[in-house]
Amino acid sequence: MIESTVSGGVCVLRLNAPPVNTITFALLDELVAAVRRACAEPRVRGIILTGRPDHFSAGADLALFRDLSNAEEAVRASRVFQEAFQAVEDSAKPVAAAVAGRVMGSALELAMACHYRVCDKAARFSMPEVTLGINPGGGGTQRLPRLVGAEEALGMLLTGDAVDARRACVTGLMDAVCAGDDLVESARALLQSAAAPRRTSGRTDRLNGAADEAAFRSAPERLAGVRPEIIAPRIILEAVRTGLKESFRAGLRKEQEGFAECMGTPAARNKIYLFFAARQAGKIPALPAGPAADITRAAVIGMGSMGTGIAQAFITCGIRVAVLDQDDAALRKGADRIRSSIRGRVEQGDLKPEAAEGILGLLSTTADWEQVADAPLVVEAVFEETAVKRAVIGRIEAACGDGTIIATNTSTISLDVLAAGLRRPERLVGMHFFNPAHHMPLVEVIRRDATADSVVAAALGFVKSIRKTPVLVRNREGFLVNRLFIPYLKEAFWLLEEGADAPAIDGAMVEFGFPMGPLTLVDMAGLDVLVLTDRVLSRAFPAHGLLSQVAVRLVERGCLGQKSGAGVYRYEKGDRTPYPSAETAQVIAEVQQAAGRAPRPVGKDEITRRLVLRMVNEAFYVMEEGVAQRESDLDVALVLGTGFPDFRGGVLRYARDLGLGNVRADLDRLAEEHGARFSPCRHLREMEGVR
Repeated sequence: MIESTVSGGVCVLRLNAPPVNTITFALLDELVAAVRRACAEPRVRGIILTGRPDHFSAGADLALFRDLSNAEEAVRASRVFQEAFQAVEDSAKPVAAAVAGRVMGSALELAMACHYRVCDKAARFSMPEVTLGINPGGGGTQRLPRLVGAEEALGMLLTGDAVDARRACVTGLMDAVCAGDDLVESARALLQSAAAPRRTSGRTDRLNGAADEAAFRSAPERLAGVRPEIIAPRIILEAVRTGLKESFRAGLRKEQEGFAECMGTPAARNKIYLFFAARQAGKIPALPAGPAADITRAAVIGMGSMGTGIAQAFITCGIRVAVLDQDDAALRKGADRIRSSIRGRVEQGDLKPEAAEGILGLLSTTADWEQVADAPLVVEAVFEETAVKRAVIGRIEAACGDGTIIATNTSTISLDVLAAGLRRPERLVGMHFFNPAHHMPLVEVIRRDATADSVVAAALGFVKSIRKTPVLVRNREGFLVNRLFIPYLKEAFWLLEEGADAPAIDGAMVEFGFPMGPLTLVDMAGLDVLVLTDRVLSRAFPAHGLLSQVAVRLVERGCLGQKSGAGVYRYEKGDRTPYPSAETAQVIAEVQQAAGRAPRPVGKDEITRRLVLRMVNEAFYVMEEGVAQRESDLDVALVLGTGFPDFRGGVLRYARDLGLGNVRADLDRLAEEHGARFSPCRHLREMEGVR
């Protein structure tokens, strides 16, 4: 795992633990031994620690943390990393890190333990542990502030945000940026100018008493919006403060204790569970092994909001795209929207101007079917109406060669319906993006029973190539995310009809952990979209029950949400702030009167219970039908596709944490009170041994 070569008085230690040089306990043992051998070798004057020319290390093997069973094991794991990195820092001969690629977490902790650091121009550095609900455990909370100062360090540690090579050099995280391709030679030159080891733990040149105090005083503002279930930011702050106020060793001890405390929380365990679940989601054992199709060109049919977002997602990842639409105005509007979005990233400093122009150069628009005929992948992204989609899919097949993969972006319609009449239906696959497609990380890859394995494999591989998470779903109306989410949205309208206030409904779900409430979300997406989608799903799943007349009548009145200036809430022109709507209040009163229903107070606990358990119940139906391969796939899809709180682990993980017996009993009670839509499925009853 560690390759060692000596030349010109320098020992080069190269990490060689394919595929990504993940840091394990075994690698740490070899590293410490290699450093000690180099120090004992008389002809060695300095040491260079590096990896591949394009990649240093992926950081710690998270499987080590997933398998920790108690606080003592967590402290021990943290101590192993700390002691190994301390052995590097304690080297009697100067050690230079030569790093490339994305240097994250423990990989950066290792580099910071070296005496000098050089990187390539494309390197990026981050401490992402906080996004997993844990604190760095290998000395990161102690060395980073000593290299870059408390303010810069807290910015990285509390957000997980990455900094580029230029910023790393300015702040002192890196000593030099390699202008050429040879990192090792740049590190060698750095060592030649080094007088002696420069130990990070003793550095004070970047510390500033007044500035550090100001950083600590402002830190609570950073933590104000953090969920109470997630303790990592507070732990990180305490470890940094301890290290700078007391001593480096005291800070390390605080880091160990904090790591154990974080690992003991459900939030951290759930976040780590989802990390592995997302990696597993794209792995399909039943598919034949072999190289994935290398798709570098694609076409998108339709330049509405979805087609535009899909095209932007493709070109951002280096895929050349031709977008076809018969409406010239739609083509111009979509292309302008993409240009504005890409150039906005330049203004924000996220993208260099030349890179932006290169991305935009991959986009072309056309009304001519011949311009998309040779695309190996064509994605249909037209209006969600069966006849329209079937006509477009048929036109794609007529225009393109037999090897073209035809993907539909349908969110609800069965692919069996869309495949009817195709000459080669086995090449039709679902590729359901979520809006906005260039931003949302999930893509549902939907396969019919007749879809060719090679087509499914190519679709999964392509989704990964555009840096999104694919979840394979069996063909069924609504597929996975909408199958669960539409009942959730419908239940919100039933609560509204029964007497719950809209802000109370939304507030309960935000408090549960969603980024926004269901009614605010419906107003953003459009109430007409909900009504249209429900028509499809209610035919396929009559047990879902009816959609409340409140939603239906609002749509009939033209209250479609933000796009019409009124939905559940009222909106001022140019302002997306939701205000109470007198028209919605009138509609609710009319519906209540027609149903003979007297409004009643509905508490937060009931709101939360009914909304979440509607999704939980449907999730078990989905698993019973085999729509999802694994429970973990379903959890990933709901977190990435709907914003279900990741610290709760996803819908089914949450249900298991509640206890399946408790869930079933609660659903039975809700079914008695509110109807069959809450009746638990046979699968859930059998899991509990209940007949």
